[in-house]
Amino acid sequence: MSNRFLFYFGGLLLPLTPVITHAQQIKGTVVSSVTQQPIPFVNVGLPKRGIGTVSNEQGQYHLAYDPAYATDSVRLSSVGYEARLLPFAALLTGADVRLTPQTVSLAAVSVVAASVYARTHTLGLEKPAPKLDFHLASKELGTEIGTLLHVDRSPTLVQSIHIVVVKNETQPLTLRVNVYRLDANGQPTAEKLLPRDVLLTTGPQAGVLTADLSGDHLVLTEDCLLAVELVKQNGPIAPDLSKLGFGGALGYGGQCYFRIASQGPWVKPTMKSNVPLLGKKLQVAFYATVKD
Repeated sequence: MSNRFLFYFGGLLLPLTPVITHAQQIKGTVVSSVTQQPIPFVNVGLPKRGIGTVSNEQGQYHLAYDPAYATDSVRLSSVGYEARLLPFAALLTGADVRLTPQTVSLAAVSVVAASVYARTHTLGLEKPAPKLDFHLASKELGTEIGTLLHVDRSPTLVQSIHIVVVKNETQPLTLRVNVYRLDANGQPTAEKLLPRDVLLTTGPQAGVLTADLSGDHLVLTEDCLLAVELVKQNGPIAPDLSKLGFGGALGYGGQCYFRIASQGPWVKPTMKSNVPLLGKKLQVAFYATVKD
């Protein structure tokens, strides 16, 4: 990275990371209210505390516990289910937490001719700048990093998603690809646009991770946030996430966002420079191949 500006990403995390004293671990299971079967990779978190996790393939979760959390609310969410907000004390009973499958109303189907999608191109940053890389904000399951994608034509049909990994010297990790709707102010919301969990596993070296979405019929009509989330650590010990780096750049494209924990708030990284930035923003090298 150029020595003319300083990028405060890791340093910004320290004051945001919760300091948990006398913490214990509580555990539980999230299941479907209809089938009673476990739900994998559910986001579980205390939004006001910046503390959260993700359930495993068996729907089991472990979450830090402190008596000070007794009056807090916990939010649980998963693709295809109604999000649920309940008192933290409810988790202390040890009972299974049930999520209700989401009812999808069938709107009128609009048939778009194939000829409408005449152009194939990419949205987002394909080629990162040298010596500028991004890391996940914390070691907790549910930590997430993303970048805004600008949709210049509507409708836009997503074919695939690409994640540029410029450094990988840690154990394999499972990442979930998320596409979030933005609010009226252009800020990320909790609403996911993908109809299913899309998972990627990091390999033993740097490269581009690709998810094929051609069968998902994901149509974008407005800007969105493309993000990746840590949902599984594929090893017996906690990985050193400083050894996993995503490509980045400073430019006029989409703004970078991150969050420390599952259900936590989205935050923009900060940067200081002794030269004018002229409106340039930090971007992560995530991009989508689309037709429009």
